[in-house]
Amino acid sequence: MARARSDIVAVVAALLVAGCGGPEPPRRDCFARVWIPPDAPEGLTIEGSWNGWQSPGLAPEPVEDGWRLARLGLFPGEHGYLLVDGSGRHLDGLNPLSTWDLDRREVSLLDVPDCREPAILVERVELREDAIELEATFLASQDGAAFDPATIVAETRSGERGAVVRAEPETGKLVVVAEGLPAGKVSLGLRVGDEAGGEAEIFASGWTAPATGGVGQRDPRDEVVYQIVVDRFRDATGGALAPPPTPGARAGGHLDGVTAEVAGGRFSKLGVSMLWLSPAYVNPVEAREGVDGRLYEGYHGYWPLESRAAEPRIGGEAALDRLVARGHDAGLALILDLVPNHVYEDNARYRDHLDWFGPPGCVCGTPSCPWSEHIQTCWFTPYLPDVDWPVREARDAAIEDARFWSRRFDLDGFRIDAVPMMPRAATRRVADATRRLEPGSEASFLLGEVFTGPGEGALGALRYYLGPAGLDAVFDFPLMWAIHDVIGRDTGRFGDIDGLLAVEEQTFGPASLARILDNHDTVRFLSVAEGDAGGDPWDAPAVQPIDETPYRRLMLAQALVFTLPGIPVLYQGDEVGVAGGGDPDNRRVLPGDDALSAIQGEVLEFTQRLGQLRRCSEALRRGARTPLSTASHRYAFRRDGERPVVVVLETEGASGDFTLPTGSLTPGEWVDLVSGESLTSDGSPIALDAAPGRARVLVRADDPCAAIWAE
Repeated sequence: MARARSDIVAVVAALLVAGCGGPEPPRRDCFARVWIPPDAPEGLTIEGSWNGWQSPGLAPEPVEDGWRLARLGLFPGEHGYLLVDGSGRHLDGLNPLSTWDLDRREVSLLDVPDCREPAILVERVELREDAIELEATFLASQDGAAFDPATIVAETRSGERGAVVRAEPETGKLVVVAEGLPAGKVSLGLRVGDEAGGEAEIFASGWTAPATGGVGQRDPRDEVVYQIVVDRFRDATGGALAPPPTPGARAGGHLDGVTAEVAGGRFSKLGVSMLWLSPAYVNPVEAREGVDGRLYEGYHGYWPLESRAAEPRIGGEAALDRLVARGHDAGLALILDLVPNHVYEDNARYRDHLDWFGPPGCVCGTPSCPWSEHIQTCWFTPYLPDVDWPVREARDAAIEDARFWSRRFDLDGFRIDAVPMMPRAATRRVADATRRLEPGSEASFLLGEVFTGPGEGALGALRYYLGPAGLDAVFDFPLMWAIHDVIGRDTGRFGDIDGLLAVEEQTFGPASLARILDNHDTVRFLSVAEGDAGGDPWDAPAVQPIDETPYRRLMLAQALVFTLPGIPVLYQGDEVGVAGGGDPDNRRVLPGDDALSAIQGEVLEFTQRLGQLRRCSEALRRGARTPLSTASHRYAFRRDGERPVVVVLETEGASGDFTLPTGSLTPGEWVDLVSGESLTSDGSPIALDAAPGRARVLVRADDPCAAIWAE
């Protein structure tokens, strides 16, 4: 029995094939199982909601290799439990999912499916250039019949019918294949009925041609994310928007404008593989007063008035469908901003179920309500009530919201808003729910907003929410703040960045951190570099710089983000150098390409080349980072691989020639993609002239990626 894997969860209430012989079909096994590891205390028992938390609890039975097992036959639905030993009651460390009991105590979760219905267990999903093949096992209900081959329907979202290759009612084995599919994402639905009228359905998905290249499932290390605030991006025709009448008003952006830019190749030119869209919920029409006393409209999407309906002012469901379909055809993954923390006060849930929400809390971040003390109870504003996650009906609704948006629009994941404002159990439950929508297929990608301050001390807060049962990635705010100091202001030292990266690489997986320069909640990097990001966003907004210096700092910072391990994230406008102070000044409309200054055009071209290089170079996407030289104003590192890349960054304070150490460049001809300079290396130390304010990106001359800058 394989029980010692690190990813074992205590609940094996999932779909299992029961042993069977003769004509008897395989049936569902919905027993709940709690595994107890060999190092657990003797005498440990299990108390649960199924018997009113009575003591003494259930004693698990010995099995093999010191493991113990409790096998429970429970009614379908949620059940809570705790492990009890001599030191007290504890959550089950092998089970990442939890719930709350009637006393609002967090307890481990057993989520038992309903075995009165049949189910389908996905065994294999295979993607080819124009086909998807699905192998599965039909599991009869506990008292039901085998499947009826005449009921099998396999169909993709785009309408292509799949062929049945294998159908064995006695064994439950099924193989279906859909061929002749267009490039992009394919989602195959399989529906099977049994001889007694029961029915089961699943979806499987994958990529015949992702923007990241290859065929099959995507790897987060290969992604480049582009953040879009839909209302401030493009109009319905793809044209540039006029600035809104006030910084807090709608500008008129539309989802069809995003689709137009997909079709026009904007994202392909930037090397982008994933679009992150601002929330699409219906928001209120009326403007509301913000904590600063100014009037704001819900242009941003973060005030859910209707939790399962798309905002008609940005195009509604039809426009979102068009965008997802066109994006998938282009190989782009699409993730939507999910807001499970709160709703707008006129949302029907709040009107009809006040008990689903916490009592009116203090307003987050005000002098009497510091984030550090009230983060899970404060409200963003008095008109945004917080969901009370320990209330079962409230969390069920919030979890079902995620399932709705994911399934209805064939999304590829979510950016989850305000993660620390909810219990960690909340994001884990959302993760579990969305990843189970397509069992055996590509998991839903979850990118979380865990807003932190600077420094290594903030890394623990980021790590807390990551893991196989939690978020796939979080934004690297600590690195963002360091880049603001070192490159934006030219006041910090590159040693601070290198030290932070070293700790991160010991703490996080290779694609757990999304690298950012700014976003819609922070000041723009360009205005940090200009030195005027701190003004009042209404009365003293940041200027659009004329001098080239802040733009060149922006390009230097982009070079760092695009060449580090992790997931580069590009906030709309940073590819052309848009200025902005604090919210809402940081959410200006994206200018049209014909309105760009010469230096802004240079920033765009530079960013496009960085994105294309990232897409081309496996070393930049997946290679280890090896520091080569670190000084206050100069930093050099190598991304290792069959075709390595060496990056040298120098801020304006850099002076004097310097030397890359022995072994930095393998013997042969190298080229700096930025300047076009050629270098010859014999493996010895190599001298370089100072280049203040500039990046060097060195690749071997025979590297196919060397042609990118020359195009």
